[in-house]
Amino acid sequence: MKPLRITLLGLAWCAAATAATEGTPGHSVAADESWGTAPAAARAYVSEALAGNLALQVRTLDLETARARLAAARAALQPRVDLIARLSVADGGRTTDVPTGDLLNPVYQTLNDYLRSQGQPATFPRIPNVSIPFLREHEQETKLRLTQPVYRPEITRGVRARRASAESEEASLAAFRRELRFSVLSAYYTWLQTDAAVGILDSSLVVTSEALRVNRALAENGQATEDRVLRAESDELAVRQQQAEVVRDRNSARAYFNFLLNRPLDTPLIRTDETELRAVARPLLDRPLPTGLTAARREELTALTAAVAAASASESASAARSRPTIDLAVEGGIQGENYRTGHGSNFVQASLVAQLNLWDGKERRSDTLRASLARQQLELQLEETRRRLDLQVQQAMDDFAATTIAMQAAERRRLAAVRAFELVSQREREGLVNQLTFLDARAELTRAELNRIISGQRLFTAAAAIDRVTALSPLP
Repeated sequence: MKPLRITLLGLAWCAAATAATEGTPGHSVAADESWGTAPAAARAYVSEALAGNLALQVRTLDLETARARLAAARAALQPRVDLIARLSVADGGRTTDVPTGDLLNPVYQTLNDYLRSQGQPATFPRIPNVSIPFLREHEQETKLRLTQPVYRPEITRGVRARRASAESEEASLAAFRRELRFSVLSAYYTWLQTDAAVGILDSSLVVTSEALRVNRALAENGQATEDRVLRAESDELAVRQQQAEVVRDRNSARAYFNFLLNRPLDTPLIRTDETELRAVARPLLDRPLPTGLTAARREELTALTAAVAAASASESASAARSRPTIDLAVEGGIQGENYRTGHGSNFVQASLVAQLNLWDGKERRSDTLRASLARQQLELQLEETRRRLDLQVQQAMDDFAATTIAMQAAERRRLAAVRAFELVSQREREGLVNQLTFLDARAELTRAELNRIISGQRLFTAAAAIDRVTALSPLP
């Protein structure tokens, strides 16, 4: 008979689990990074996911967008310099009539008459009335304009709001990175479980196929009844069905894992050997269950706290619109009908502009109310998230405690099933038990092996969950 494939965790699991259950009661830990330990291959995969995951790249762009908005808000406080050039061509428009002819021509006529009486020629001409257009036919203005906010409380509060929003996005990105790490580890452990299960079912299929062959041979020689053949065939088909389902689950787990890493779905994965798995599992099982862990370090709380600060600053910015504003504007350049510099063309103008809105149809009040409601919603969301994360911590701790006990029971069950199968196999070779008893023992061993593998995967996942819900270990 082909030797049984011992996968995932060896006999050291049982001893380690026993030591864990016999330890002292729970102790308080402030920050134990060992909860975030993982096999070397899993750590490498986490780094690859953090570098290539598409959803993480989208979140990173969100952070860059928030930082760009902060830079734009800060720029509003800086002086602004613009170069403005204007060339105008006009025709028609309003005019101003100056009656120069009506005023001077009578005087000129009198002077001309006097000169004629003296025998001299008339020298004073008749002049027409003057019509001066408001718009010049050709005009240009080229100038530099400098504007500087002097007192704009809305801008300063807006900068605080943008800064808090950027901090919130940064914390949200860190929270997503931590969640991605947990997803990668959980997916990797699931793939290890299904891969090991395939090996166990392969070994079981060798035994059931051999039992079916033997029973058919005995039936052909009249030494066994048809029911024994049918039972052996049923057991073999059951194992084949399990094997097909586990192969499907393994392929699905591999595809999902590769999806997280943004690579082809059929990319092979690196298998972690049993020695390293035992080394990672031992510190998890050798310690008493910690107490006093909280979700205070979670990045989600940091993100929401910053979001509340941003909403409060936005509310202040909206309320500040009721205050007056003061801006400084300085302009200097050249103007006239032609492009030239010098006297009559150069100009400089400085203005100090104060503005106070007296009525805006209650638009400002509505904006302030909307900002206040948004802040209240975020405050309630922060409190709800804090309670929900505390619940996650409690559930993770309870799950780890149950998983530790289940791991001990699963290993002892496997050892018992191994010993029982060895005894039944020996008695079957001696002809003391029938094939049905032998197949029952082998089926129980398969179930025990699969249960042990599932328990091992749950132990690693439960430890990773504790690290995630308490944010104990730093992010890579």
